[in-house]
Amino acid sequence: MPTGNTIFRWCMLGAAFIVAGVAAYFLANYVTASIAIRNSGLRAFYQDSVRAMWLAYVLQLALLAVMLFFAALRPESISRSAVIILSLMPIGSTALLFFFASSRLGAVLLGVGAVLGLVGALLWPTRALPDQVPGSPSSTVT
Repeated sequence: MPTGNTIFRWCMLGAAFIVAGVAAYFLANYVTASIAIRNSGLRAFYQDSVRAMWLAYVLQLALLAVMLFFAALRPESISRSAVIILSLMPIGSTALLFFFASSRLGAVLLGVGAVLGLVGALLWPTRALPDQVPGSPSSTVT
């Protein structure tokens, strides 16, 4: 039976990989979006602003994925409250994607990633994980 620490780690890793996948999805669609923006008839300022926001969103998701992955591997290096705040960020994005965009798959996956991050934060280990205890069998390098 999985322990709370195991579930914590899988939730955090799952959230990290899902958020990274959504970032990759939006990055892959950047070229198509950029062409559509160029053909929109908007002034150059607005076109450049939308492109910048698109790429900033991808960067934000990528950094969030890195932080969640880092939290899964080294939970003592980041606070539980920071992970809760980081996991709440994509919930707002999920709501906006559902309301404004037709990217339902991206929104659903982002929401699942956010929920996994929150569940992982609720199961945050209160003691060092076995691979972080000096002298434990899994922490020694052979």
